[in-house]
Amino acid sequence: MNRDLRGVPVSCANQTARDLYETALGQYQSYVGDPIATIDQALAEAPDFVLGHLFRGIVLMTFTEQSYAVQARESVAAAEKLLTGANDRERGLALAARCLVDGNWHGACVAFDRVLVDHPRDAFTAQSGHLMDFFRGDALNLRNRISRILPEWSPVVPGYSYVIGMHAFGLEECNQYALAEEEGRRALALEPKDGWAVHAVTHVMEMQGRIDEGIAWLESREADWAPDNGFAFHNYWHLALYYLDRQRYDRALALYDTKVHPEPPQTVLPLLDATALLWRLSLDGVDLGGRANVVADNWAKRLDGERGFYAFNDLHAMMAFTIAGRAPEAAHLLENLAWTVEHGRGTNVAMTREVGLPLCQAMQAFGRGQYAAAIEQLEATRDRAHRFGGSHAQRDVLTLTLIEAALRGGRPALARHYIAERTVHKPTSRWGWRLLARVGKP
Repeated sequence: MNRDLRGVPVSCANQTARDLYETALGQYQSYVGDPIATIDQALAEAPDFVLGHLFRGIVLMTFTEQSYAVQARESVAAAEKLLTGANDRERGLALAARCLVDGNWHGACVAFDRVLVDHPRDAFTAQSGHLMDFFRGDALNLRNRISRILPEWSPVVPGYSYVIGMHAFGLEECNQYALAEEEGRRALALEPKDGWAVHAVTHVMEMQGRIDEGIAWLESREADWAPDNGFAFHNYWHLALYYLDRQRYDRALALYDTKVHPEPPQTVLPLLDATALLWRLSLDGVDLGGRANVVADNWAKRLDGERGFYAFNDLHAMMAFTIAGRAPEAAHLLENLAWTVEHGRGTNVAMTREVGLPLCQAMQAFGRGQYAAAIEQLEATRDRAHRFGGSHAQRDVLTLTLIEAALRGGRPALARHYIAERTVHKPTSRWGWRLLARVGKP
């Protein structure tokens, strides 16, 4: 029986294709290189490589875009035609992939776990499940999915550092900050260029308000996590947030212009970060110049093509339309969200109904100066917003917007109520204290 470098069975007998799969897997783990281009080479070498087709389809789904999901469905269909020659592990992955492309993200994660029961060293399945846990906002399984396989791994197993890095991020999202940082640093001792492990420790420092330490952490390791790394834009986003906290708006905008959004991105993931950074800057009173319209233009092009796909993306589109003053696009997006609730399918329907739609309505109300309505929706939704994915750091924008709505809406006691939460959790972060100074004494 053919096996990969971690001893996991692979039905393909073509050694060249299997070697290319290992290269693609390494690119997927490290965010360095193009795993889709590499797996395409493997499929050209062995068109019947069922794992190659599944890898392609599942990786494309982690881009969280409808346009890539179309390609993913083709890859999954190609794999399904080859299942008579597949092994049990590959058939389990095919089930997970089918659930993904059909919109059943929860079912996909159950199927991923079934594969990991028998193949705990399946690095591809572990990482794919980890990413989908993130997109579903399942913090418990961001940690526990990796915890369940961790005893079967060790430093002699290829890719061990990446498993530790994923565990670190899961621990952070479960608020186990000391252990998360320890695990992240342990992963980096094994693989200094692991951008995901750098990211996990960065999140710890963000959540604890260790701003100056966070700046030093990212800048001192930039040569490891930034060059040729497809995830670098997100770590730069974190660095910009640190500078924003310190009111270094010049530095935050420079990072936006050169690292986060040097040009309109083709994919959604960097567009999310660009939008989220601009929204935070606008909340803190920073002049955005023409940046908001550029981002809004990008979202506008995606409106109909991405309808019904992922509510987390929809919220960021609404933020872009709001700060750019694009009322027609905002109204069209709300129509799309209503359509999703009535006619959509899969996991995203509940995400939209429970979180995406009310939050988009809140952002629209905030932009219109209807602060009471914005507060009502934000208070009702904020504490369940994890259901549409993202991290604690990303969803922090909801609390910041709620506080700002209370300040602008003449409700100082409410603003002080939520600012207290922030200053208790992040006593060395200056943004909370700036907000408290605006409220004044009770």
